[in-house]
Amino acid sequence: MADSTNIKIGSCSVTFGGTDLGHTKGGVTVNYAPEYADITADQYGNTPIDKALVGEMWTVTVPLAEKTVANINKAIPLSTLAGAGDGRATIGQDAGARLLAQASQLVLHPLTNASGDLSGDIVFHKAVVHSEVEIPHAVDEQSTVEVTFIALIDTSKSEGNYLGHIGDSTD
Repeated sequence: MADSTNIKIGSCSVTFGGTDLGHTKGGVTVNYAPEYADITADQYGNTPIDKALVGEMWTVTVPLAEKTVANINKAIPLSTLAGAGDGRATIGQDAGARLLAQASQLVLHPLTNASGDLSGDIVFHKAVVHSEVEIPHAVDEQSTVEVTFIALIDTSKSEGNYLGHIGDSTD
């Protein structure tokens, strides 16, 4: 039976590695994109008789409204905080630098839910930013830093839970 209380609106908080990334502007978007290979047999030509999962991409795009050095450091995962009070992010790595060491848990929590109500949470076990980062400066627009996180496989988790979960996982 239909239940109108299941219709949700509202924004979410974004926490990466235990740090609240602050306000967002324009909405946070989660995308799940599975990749399948066709299983075929000569008797049926190119018509698939089954499909096999060959990969999964789970991403979230977050437009950060708070353009701070700390958020720039999160947006550019291989940058390093430096200077007095970590007042700057230094950028530039050797080719081949890997992101796994920068991976952290990413939690999206609906603001309409109480802090202890995890029923609407979306959790990436190991997330890293893998997108280009643009930092716009326009006289007539609010400046946001849009980042796209991708879930990496967490091999310490069980099959079916390698990337993360949606909803309360405390039971």
